[in-house]
Amino acid sequence: MEAIFDRAGRTVGWLQDDRILNRDGRHIGFLANESIVDYSGRHLGVLHGGFVRDHAGHAVAFTPGASGGPLLPLPELPPLAPLPSLAPLKPLAPLAPLPGLPSLSWSNTSWDQLFSR
Repeated sequence: MEAIFDRAGRTVGWLQDDRILNRDGRHIGFLANESIVDYSGRHLGVLHGGFVRDHAGHAVAFTPGASGGPLLPLPELPPLAPLPSLAPLKPLAPLAPLPGLPSLSWSNTSWDQLFSR
């Protein structure tokens, strides 16, 4: 399981294969190619080059080794990975909107806001 960090370097979630989990191990989304989709079938953004990006192309979060985006903060030492909950069935992924061009800026959207829309 790989940690996901926000713009301040705080652990905000986990990536397990193609599933996205919150800090507590609850499944909150999944990857369909590079698209990030929640379990109600909404397209939330993309994961490209280790950066989670919003629809405008701005970075919301990153995984270790991310490149091609804004300057990275020094990430915290992540906590121990949680025991994942039972994964729900994936809905049919929607057609992805045209992504914004990857920018070198951080988004005004936080990780929590991305998944609560």
